[in-house]
Amino acid sequence: MARILRRGHNAGMLRARAITPVLRLALLVVPALLAAGPVRAASRKSPYVEIVGEGTVATKPRETVHKNGRKFLEFEMTLSSARPAAEQPSGADRNLKIDTTGRVRVVHDLSCGGSVVDLTVGDRIEIAGEYVHVPKGGDLIHFTHPADGSCGRGGTHSAGFLKRAVPPPTPRPTPRPASLVPDQPYRGTSAAGPKPYEAIVAAREQGVSNAELLARVEREKVVYSLSTFDIQKLRAAGVSGDVIEAMMRSGRTSTPAASPATAVPAVTPR
Repeated sequence: MARILRRGHNAGMLRARAITPVLRLALLVVPALLAAGPVRAASRKSPYVEIVGEGTVATKPRETVHKNGRKFLEFEMTLSSARPAAEQPSGADRNLKIDTTGRVRVVHDLSCGGSVVDLTVGDRIEIAGEYVHVPKGGDLIHFTHPADGSCGRGGTHSAGFLKRAVPPPTPRPTPRPASLVPDQPYRGTSAAGPKPYEAIVAAREQGVSNAELLARVEREKVVYSLSTFDIQKLRAAGVSGDVIEAMMRSGRTSTPAASPATAVPAVTPR
């Protein structure tokens, strides 16, 4: 019996001696891990970049509600132009290829300050937000709402927007060059002294703008009766084609049509 007890005691001592180095290692490693803080998993976010672009609505926009209870306006668009924004969040890839040939999905958050935009297929829009390249699906643009911290974590992304594109101004028609206007016949009484157009030439040479000259011509309604030579002198002085054409029209009123002669009754001699 004593031998059995001694054998058990010796086996316990051997096991204790084997465990002791493990305990010592644990006492060294555990405090180091606690000091380093919790271990974070590596980020798996898809490549992204903040962009500013313009394009066309490709599918009918629809309002959706996600599992978190937030409302979104979702549709697909085609980007005609896009560029990386000046300010980029940490981790953004400025060299990320932006698709300007296919469709890109837009997820516009209506619960975080994003305003409702009445859009239909074919509308031109301007957009700014985070462009995300999804390896296993179509690319998307989100964070198109203000970054005011109205919900979520404020300041985690740049401010975005979604709005209708402002149409370019309609170009004004190019005025017909004065050189293509035929000579106008002289109408009026010839008078000695300088011709009326010479006053316009003198005013232009003194620095009067073409806008002021145009207003003067329309106000005074002088009959200028310009010849080709007169037009050449006006153009040489820097008078614009608008002013010259106004001078050609100035003071010319249409002649009223002559009223038909009243029939005179025949007089029968007595």
